[in-house]
Amino acid sequence: MGCRYMIADSQNEPLCRAVLESPPDAAVWRLRVLDGGLSRVLEHEVVNLISTGENAPDMTGRILSSNREDILEVEPADLLGEALRQNLRVPVRFDSFLYPVSGTWTGRVPVVCHDLSCGGIAFFCDFPLQLGEVAEVVVPITAQPLILRAKILRRRPSNSAVPLYSAKFVDMIHDQEVLVREAVFSQQIANRDAQK
Repeated sequence: MGCRYMIADSQNEPLCRAVLESPPDAAVWRLRVLDGGLSRVLEHEVVNLISTGENAPDMTGRILSSNREDILEVEPADLLGEALRQNLRVPVRFDSFLYPVSGTWTGRVPVVCHDLSCGGIAFFCDFPLQLGEVAEVVVPITAQPLILRAKILRRRPSNSAVPLYSAKFVDMIHDQEVLVREAVFSQQIANRDAQK
């Protein structure tokens, strides 16, 4: 099976998933489009191809043609930076818990997720957290629920009476990043479809 990709438009709005059927070093990439998303992709001239696997490049590509119902030909144009993939934040709401790694508190603290990316999470938490402390957060929306370590970066402004914190993931391994990336992209597609 080829490398799995998520296809997004130039503004990083999700379009669909795809499987690369040509070698990654080919001059023209052949992608088998999944999710019935070919018509959405063909509305664009340039797309971002974000890999969900190891050793597969993330690319910006120019759409050349579609030869069959589910096959897309794309000319790779430019590599995407790691920052794009890590900072692609998606609004998503789920209830979860924090567990202390550093800091002076014990037990678990309930949180409500505000947004999620491969680089970190923002969440509402009524418990006072210290900037710089590390906690473990349960992410239940991935294919397999994850417990990820996150460093509290800042308290963000919000309209809620409950404080909103931003945290970045630390010590994340590649398999965890892949699961989060797939969950983020699936959530983007669900959010887009719900707005229609």
